Amino acid sequence: MSATPSSPLEAIDTALREHNPFSQPPFVNADNVWGKGFPDVESLNAHASDAVFQALEHVRIGRYSASILITAQDGTGKTHIISRIRHRLQEKGGALFVFANKFNDLNRARLGFQQILSQSLRNIGSQGVKQWQELAASMAKDVLAANNILGLGNTSQQSVVPKDLVERFESNDREQILGWINLLTKGFCRIKTIQDPDIVRAIFWTLCEDEILYASNWLAGDELAQFKANDLRLPIQRRNFDAVLQILTIIAEYYDLVICFDELDILEYNDAGLHKSQIVANLVKELVENLKRGVIVTVMMPGTWQSRLFSVVPPSVLSKIMTFGPAYDLQYLDSNSAIDLVTVFLKSYYEARNLIPPYPTYPFDEETLKQKGKGKPTVREFLKWCRENIPLPPNGNILPPPNKVQLAFEAELREKLDNSMNDNSLISNALFFGFHSLINKTVENVTVQSVTTGVGRKGKKDPYLNFKILGKEQGREICIGVAVLQYDGGRALGAGFKRLLDAKDEFKLTRGCLVRSKTKLINSHFKNTYLTPLINKGGEFVDLKEEEIRPLIAIQAVYRKRESDYRVTEDEVLRFIEEQGEEYQLGIHNPILKEVLSDPSYQVPNDIIEEPEVSDQEVQNSEDSDLVDSNALVELVAHE
Repeated sequence: MSATPSSPLEAIDTALREHNPFSQPPFVNADNVWGKGFPDVESLNAHASDAVFQALEHVRIGRYSASILITAQDGTGKTHIISRIRHRLQEKGGALFVFANKFNDLNRARLGFQQILSQSLRNIGSQGVKQWQELAASMAKDVLAANNILGLGNTSQQSVVPKDLVERFESNDREQILGWINLLTKGFCRIKTIQDPDIVRAIFWTLCEDEILYASNWLAGDELAQFKANDLRLPIQRRNFDAVLQILTIIAEYYDLVICFDELDILEYNDAGLHKSQIVANLVKELVENLKRGVIVTVMMPGTWQSRLFSVVPPSVLSKIMTFGPAYDLQYLDSNSAIDLVTVFLKSYYEARNLIPPYPTYPFDEETLKQKGKGKPTVREFLKWCRENIPLPPNGNILPPPNKVQLAFEAELREKLDNSMNDNSLISNALFFGFHSLINKTVENVTVQSVTTGVGRKGKKDPYLNFKILGKEQGREICIGVAVLQYDGGRALGAGFKRLLDAKDEFKLTRGCLVRSKTKLINSHFKNTYLTPLINKGGEFVDLKEEEIRPLIAIQAVYRKRESDYRVTEDEVLRFIEEQGEEYQLGIHNPILKEVLSDPSYQVPNDIIEEPEVSDQEVQNSEDSDLVDSNALVELVAHE
């Protein structure tokens, strides 16, 4: 059988001139983990990813937890391995996946993990629906199968397909849905040992696309507005590690769980001086001791392991980080894997353009790649070399070397924010760094002199007033307090407002600045008691918009990972902000930063939407299921 003829070289060379196949920044981030994966040579470091799936098989047989440590030098593929694990699990099914890379408040890591767990389970799983919905469907199947015990009608023979179940919820009215939720919750709590029925109820609410955001936020520990809590028949908040353990226990009834911890080499510490890797190590120990059915993967550089953990952390913690054998060390490229990597990249490139090259590595020749591979480069180093040394066809232009900070920034800019717009710590950290880049600059008639998180007495941090901007405005000393308050309501929102008003002059503010999305509802009590007085005394309401905060989040991520991932300096990051700020809305060109510093309007925005008024009498008993009779569950799974 003859080989398929290659495309005309002229067409291939034209494509190569127009777009470098290796122009994609050689960084693997969360977007590659959850979305389209980075081109993967599965034979490269297969020993590490294979170990995870071997551990998973042992877990399935013995129903216990296992923990694996992967060590790797920068650029050898730590996050790449995690991406491979995630995509293989999504393809094969049978396990849920959690990617734990960002802890925006290391002082509350256990609560941070509650957010990470819920946000991860909101991603699409192996059955075409979100992982929360996969879990809820499995729970519902158990309830339906127990019809003889529960008297729920003839449901035991009905199939439960997650996609169909989600569509069923979407196509029915509110009364019907609430009836199903009540019956499923009561039924599940009768056939399983459950400590907190509200967690069960919230998981079932994720089957409803209109409510999954609220339900998953509640499962993440966030506060619900009172009207929404009433609507879902849930308490306003459930934020504690016991909630995490209850969720893990329910998951263990139906699925294996793979939890991957990443980005542990970043120079971040909590207020007690503990490094991020040390904090996560203690969290891993707790999870191993409480996880009934799962595999925990922790990845870090050998230097982090040796200097921050192995010689510092107690043996009882170290032993829990690698229960499935010694650490797995990722390898550098060699001659063969270098050729394989180029082949994989170019295969994807040519297929997307319906082109067939004369040989798989064209325009590189294999001997050149072999020689480069003999030098044992990291994946990142090798891809950078490919980008800068690709043999362009005749008349091709020599591409200038890209700016290292720009490559890193664009990689971070691709990250999806999703629920991050509700992450007060993430947003406040991005704003803080944004103002840090403005020190000694004058913006909106304000000369920024310093920015500090030491807002309270004796320079202590405060959980609700994020930072203060100290400077001069037309010769007058000013102190602007900034609070990011994306809470839906409740105690936290009130606490933040009180600090901005600073009635007792505790924080020495000349004005307070509220950063909050106008799309978030606010009740009349908060508006009249706090927001209006804040604006009347010269405070600011700054509308938080995703397109304006996104570049600040991206550049702050580059700064955080400047040493561990991107190999750039602080000066290089600040210079990029200075030189490219206008193009990317950074520094003095960012609308949010400018709005915080601008003159107060003394007017409450008229486009803030008030949430519906509710009273205590409107709160119905969550056990009440008289909206539908018990035979309604038959309709839930009945075929059209």
